Amino acid sequence: MGAIEIIIIFLAISIIISFGIGANDETMATLYGSKNLTMRELLILATIFAILGAVLLGNAVAETVGKDLLNEDLIIISNSIVLTILISTAIWLILSSALGLPISTTHATIGSIIGIGLLLGGDMGVNWLSILEMSIWWILSPVIGYIATYYTYKLIHKFIINKLSGFNNFAKTEKKFSYILLVVICWTAFSRAGNDCSNAVGIVVGVGIGIETNLLLLFAGLSLASGVVILGRGVIKNVGTITELHPSTAFASEIPTAIILFFGTVLGIPLSGSHMIVASVVGLAKSRRAPTKKGLWKIIAIWLLTFPAAALLSVLLFFPISLLGV
Repeated sequence: MGAIEIIIIFLAISIIISFGIGANDETMATLYGSKNLTMRELLILATIFAILGAVLLGNAVAETVGKDLLNEDLIIISNSIVLTILISTAIWLILSSALGLPISTTHATIGSIIGIGLLLGGDMGVNWLSILEMSIWWILSPVIGYIATYYTYKLIHKFIINKLSGFNNFAKTEKKFSYILLVVICWTAFSRAGNDCSNAVGIVVGVGIGIETNLLLLFAGLSLASGVVILGRGVIKNVGTITELHPSTAFASEIPTAIILFFGTVLGIPLSGSHMIVASVVGLAKSRRAPTKKGLWKIIAIWLLTFPAAALLSVLLFFPISLLGV
């Protein structure tokens, strides 16, 4: 197979993954849940910031995913390996999105890379130090999101909401929070696009196919935006209705995610926006002593399944793909 054909295949699958990422992106969920904007308005915002975030903020994480996770002393990153990782990630993303379940794109990609690394290089095939560094962030980020949201809501309620008198004052305060929330959500969407799109193109960047990283990220951003618009409604509604939200409470759940995602993306750390926002929304529910959606266990189950499922998929797909002579 010629170089042009390989480039086209890699681009096509990266676009499919980016589409799946967009379809599984619940960044706008708290805006939906707080009834701040219509679904159409949310999708327009998501489109704008998906493209901007991918192009302006995606380089650092793409380098991490593409070059730091496999032991290149033992494993040469071939076209077959790249194709396997891309396809297994795409399958798991699209399947989860079809079920309306928010998963971690990061975990799907990293799980696929781990599966290939173990298959071809054994225990030494994977750069476990890099995985360990990332896993610390994967554990800490939702925990921080949960705790920060819990206490942010408590502080807002104690020092602002409890001091209001009358419905008009409450309505005015919530209106102010709605504007602040809009800014925070846009910041989150910008950072998350940079982080998530890197998962779609990172392994392609690692193998080096002669296309500028920024151009790959532009394709990824456009595809992510398409996924949000065409299929993203289900996940946005599912997460946005985990618990009852108002602009002030939605702000409390969103601000930790916005801060952690931005700095993690700038530092080149692949993070799970899904884990952080869901943990934050649950922290909000606990802080308010409000009920959470009964289907929450399904979301947690799919998180736990993502690593082994993506790894197993990559192992199963590698042999038939390698036989194609890509």
